[in-house]
Amino acid sequence: MANELLFPISALIVITVWLAIKHAVGLAQQHRQLEIARRGASCQGKVVGIQRPFMLDACTRLYFDFVPQGGAQPLRACHVERRPFDELRGSLPAAGTVVTIRYLPEQPTHAVISKLVAPAQAA
Repeated sequence: MANELLFPISALIVITVWLAIKHAVGLAQQHRQLEIARRGASCQGKVVGIQRPFMLDACTRLYFDFVPQGGAQPLRACHVERRPFDELRGSLPAAGTVVTIRYLPEQPTHAVISKLVAPAQAA
C-alpha cells in the first residue's frame, strides 16, 4: 500500500515545489521591474515583437529595441508582463509602436516599458 501512494505523493511534492519556485521568481522579476521604473534612465524605443501566452507560460513578452544614452548600437530587451492577457488588451502597445523605455544605465539590457509598470507600484 505504501508503494501505491508513493507516486501521487511524489507528484504533489514536485508540483508544490515547482509552483513555489515559479512564484518566487515572479516576485523577484516584479521587484526588479519596479526598481528599474523608479531609478532607471529614460529614452524612446520601438516595440518589435509580442509573444502572447502559450502552453504553461502565462506571461506576455514584449520585445523592443532602444539606444541607451551614449550607446552606439540599438539593444534588444524584453519586458515580461505577468498580468492576464485579457486585462492587458487595452494597454498593450502594438508592434512598431514607439514607447518610453526605462533602463538601468549600468546594465542597459535591464529595461522595461514605462507605461506597463503599474504607476501605483512604481511610486
